Amino acid sequence: MTYTPARYHEDESIANTLDDVARAHRILELEGHGDMSMGHLSYRDPFGRGLWLKRGNLALSEVVGDDFILIDFDGNVLEGTGLRHLEWPLHAEIMLARPDVNVVGHSHSHYATVLGATDQELGPYNNHGVWFAEHGVPRFSDTSHIVTTVELGKEVAKQLGDAEAILLRNHGVAFVGDNVIEATLAGIFLEWASRFQLDLLQAGVSYPLPDHDETVEKKRRIYPPKAQRNYWMYFNRKLERVEQLQGIGIAQV
Repeated sequence: MTYTPARYHEDESIANTLDDVARAHRILELEGHGDMSMGHLSYRDPFGRGLWLKRGNLALSEVVGDDFILIDFDGNVLEGTGLRHLEWPLHAEIMLARPDVNVVGHSHSHYATVLGATDQELGPYNNHGVWFAEHGVPRFSDTSHIVTTVELGKEVAKQLGDAEAILLRNHGVAFVGDNVIEATLAGIFLEWASRFQLDLLQAGVSYPLPDHDETVEKKRRIYPPKAQRNYWMYFNRKLERVEQLQGIGIAQV
């Protein structure tokens, strides 16, 4: 099947945002979220038609701005061609339950998936864990299967609540944001915080939980919008250096 670019040409703002969402895919691959052609981000359509979802059969590192299909909240493809990921209900139901969320990500990042297979609760033990201090990171344990039904998508969204991320037991993670920057940082910081906590566990030492109110205030202090944009540009510079050497696509071994 010949792929037809799915970029929406009537509003340049959508094309520009999808370029950023594509870059977020590639950044997340660099930061440990890659898993063959699995994993995907979505962007809420600003005209209320549904969401733009990465098309299937692509690694995160291969995604560019044309690699999205527009689907409605029932999963019907409205624009673009290419494989619709089976787990589209995860994206659709989170967006339906969370009007504040405009970007949803799902991946199988290693350390967060390891942590999700345990009974450990992710805590704000380092600066990256502080991102999740206010609402914590719940764990979806109803199934270890992939989220391919509306019913499962609704339950994931319910258990996510107001949080920025959720662990999917023995499966992977989902993370969200008001915009591309927030969602990307949530995915990266979830993986880094999980690795830090697993290192603490391996060290076999005690590690008291920091004060909740202090860590909530700490998040506001260290992650204001200006800082978030700074970190987003850092990851984009890192991506540029890598892609200048090897181009866009699957990394050479």
